[in-house]
Amino acid sequence: MATYPSENATQAQRAETAQDLDKLHEASPGDPLEEGSEYGEEGEEGEEGEENPGTAAQVQFRQRAYPGDTITMAQANGARAAYRFAKGRPFPTGKGQKGTWVTVGPKEAVYPYSPTRDSSSYLPNEYVAGGRTTDVAISPTCEPGHCKMWVTAAGGGVWRTDNALADEPRWRYLGGPLGINAAGTVSIDRNDATGNTLYVGTGEANGCSSGCVAGVGIYKSTNGGDTWTGPLGQAELGGKGISQIAVKPGDPRTIYAGTTTAMRGISSTCCSGISRPVPDAAKWGLYKSTDGGATWTFVHNGSADAAECTGSQADYSNQTACSPTGVQGVELDPGNPEIVYASSWSRGIWRSPDGGTTWTQIKPSLNATIAYTRAAFDVTRLPNGKTRMYVYEGNMNKPAARLFRSDDVATGAPSFTDLSSSDTGKPGFATFNICGQLCWYDVFVHTPEGHPDMVYVGGSYAYGESISNSRAVILSTDAGESGTDMTMDGTDELHPNGLHPDQHALVTNPKNPFQFFEASDGGMMRSSGTMVDRSAWCDNPRRKLSGKSLLRCRQMLSRIPAELSSINKGMNTLQFMSLSVSPHNSNVLQGGTQDNGTWQTDGSPNLWRNTATGDGGQSGFDVGRPEFRFHTFSSASPEVNFNNGNNADWIWTADPINGKAWTEFYPPIISDPKVSGTMFAGAGRSVYRTKTFGLGDRTLEEANRLCNSRHRDRKVQCGDWVELGSTPLNAASWGDRDGSGVTAVERTTADSATAWAATATGRVFISNNVDAEPATSVSWTRIDDDAVTPNRFISSIHVDPADGNHAWISYSGFNSATPTAPGHVFEVRFDPATGKASWTDRSYDFGDLPVNDLVRDDATGDLYAATDFGVLRLAAGTTTWTEGAPGMPNVEVAGLTVVPGKRILYAATHGLGAWRLNFDSK
Repeated sequence: MATYPSENATQAQRAETAQDLDKLHEASPGDPLEEGSEYGEEGEEGEEGEENPGTAAQVQFRQRAYPGDTITMAQANGARAAYRFAKGRPFPTGKGQKGTWVTVGPKEAVYPYSPTRDSSSYLPNEYVAGGRTTDVAISPTCEPGHCKMWVTAAGGGVWRTDNALADEPRWRYLGGPLGINAAGTVSIDRNDATGNTLYVGTGEANGCSSGCVAGVGIYKSTNGGDTWTGPLGQAELGGKGISQIAVKPGDPRTIYAGTTTAMRGISSTCCSGISRPVPDAAKWGLYKSTDGGATWTFVHNGSADAAECTGSQADYSNQTACSPTGVQGVELDPGNPEIVYASSWSRGIWRSPDGGTTWTQIKPSLNATIAYTRAAFDVTRLPNGKTRMYVYEGNMNKPAARLFRSDDVATGAPSFTDLSSSDTGKPGFATFNICGQLCWYDVFVHTPEGHPDMVYVGGSYAYGESISNSRAVILSTDAGESGTDMTMDGTDELHPNGLHPDQHALVTNPKNPFQFFEASDGGMMRSSGTMVDRSAWCDNPRRKLSGKSLLRCRQMLSRIPAELSSINKGMNTLQFMSLSVSPHNSNVLQGGTQDNGTWQTDGSPNLWRNTATGDGGQSGFDVGRPEFRFHTFSSASPEVNFNNGNNADWIWTADPINGKAWTEFYPPIISDPKVSGTMFAGAGRSVYRTKTFGLGDRTLEEANRLCNSRHRDRKVQCGDWVELGSTPLNAASWGDRDGSGVTAVERTTADSATAWAATATGRVFISNNVDAEPATSVSWTRIDDDAVTPNRFISSIHVDPADGNHAWISYSGFNSATPTAPGHVFEVRFDPATGKASWTDRSYDFGDLPVNDLVRDDATGDLYAATDFGVLRLAAGTTTWTEGAPGMPNVEVAGLTVVPGKRILYAATHGLGAWRLNFDSK
């Protein structure tokens, strides 16, 4: 156990581990972008949606585990140790330290205002975005001028503001000392009258397929997060997500922690995946410590007998008695802290009367057969001394999610009342199915302390629902019988301020239960604390309401927030998947982010502008047309733009390749670095190509009329992508390692005919006529070598710009999964005359550390590898991997982008924005 930063730490170490990120910002020249406008419809969550845990969600796990079925704690801990060892090595003799990483933002990521967007779209007004935020805690002594608040970001660690009530709260980054920046929950120890003792659980427990990364345990602070001790419970709590922490009133040494399965790793050309059990990790479920976190005991996982819960099987179906995913919530009874309540995935709500020794199920699950049936709950004390519980539960519409209430849960067999109704004529419609198919990911319940008849319920987003304001958050003041919609404020009927989709947590001002602070995939929002009646908005003809639907709308809009505002400014937590750089101006960047779309900047870290919403995947430019942009949502979904990314001018081109089986959640899509108008996509089993920007034989004017994302004609095909070659790259006819999809496609500037491609199972291909016509005449040669190359997920290919037959390839996964063919970084040379390739392992002392992306400084020959903990460097002519450069916090790096000729490297971090390294800086 250690305290960070230590008393004798150097100034550089202290800056790296504890310093405010604001002090690391370095401004770059460039003007802010002009505001864009309407979002493309394919990017709206209502159409693309969050990832389904049963489909795309499996891909990231496969990336790391393949060809095995599990990821072990030994593998995860070994990867972390390998990075730590590499970071601690001195630079090789004669290879001096070059440059320092600096953040390029977005310090202020702005969704632009558009007069053409209205309340039927989320975020209709200008809004400063943040990355996915998992939890929020507010000081119980909050008052104007002094109101501390802490938030945990899914990949961005811990942040604090000392005045959450300020017009623009100032945020300070506190996550530098944490063993991993994936943070799942934050809890204040109310036993400390100063309010400065808090616990942070690392690892995200949302069961999601967007980087719900496993943690290393719990960290504790006694000074509000300025320094930390930990990790506590690494052996018992590590390798999982920590969902909730509860400290016993009157006994600060007794702590409960709920844990769930979780995941490790991400890459630009894949997705994030749902977790699988970790064989050598401790059981997932509820743990208890009675010595302040020094030791932990497993006490529960959705079963009356904790001994039934092994938590070690790789197959969910083996978990017949206990929860297949873990304990999501834990609360102590407000009248008797010996009584413990816990919610378990697919196993409902449980109660222990004796501090976790014995357990009784007090509410069964809505559906125990689905591993992702999730119940959120909160408890409060009634004036009669009894304990009331609110429960909101759902999965994927089987059955629809609903709100329940019991007014006496502390003893006996509680009776729960179903308060929700699908009938719009009944007041319970307000809470009916507000998380839809995303209840496994988006759900919370909060009842403000001292106000037992008030309850907030959060879900996802009811897109286009005219009877409401989209029902992402509902407030009831009559104990859940009815509710009003908190999703849009009352500032303007057509252009209100709105909450971002996908809700994860909410707290209220201790002195004003009508003022809430809400955490979502878009960061943090705050309400003004006053309510207004906007029931008259329901009479607008555009809503097309009548009868009981009109009456219900009027009721749900009769008390809505007077104003909602983003409080994300200065909190740099966007989860980038990748970054692209204009070949015409190295300061112009684009980047796709988890559920926050694609962003663009002219170089200023202080201001980026959103150009497309939804899930942001790949993006790029064109070598011949400076005004061209492309971006993607999830799946193979390229849109093109000939107006510098102006939001109103995106053209959908994806019809021939969208929705194909085996397609990665964020598949590889690139612009040709040499031939203007040519693009390549790895969609499903094959590589596809367009030579016309995807427009085909249509003029730009015609394509914009028929295929503009706002108003495309769905009766016509938009896009002219064609499959290259006659045999899919994952076909069995190529030999072993068949199946799976294409994970990498790369070209070279050395010629116009050479391309490389790879699959998730470790196949590697090269083509020397990728520009051939017809497309079926393109030939591929398979060049991976069973004796040398790993049968693992290929995360990237970097092709030599001077020689198309020369490349460097990176592998995810673990050497321990392929012991006869280890390695994470290889140099490859292909001989067209023989059709054979030579492979040289450049991993050297890299360790068993998965690589997320690999690039080369072609001026020096230095290699840079992105990992789950930062960036490592192999200086040319050496055999030692070292830290790439100082200055970057411990954070997942999903992608790297090197700028040829400019000596610049950009890093897309999955939780702390974009970073830049100038190679020539000393």
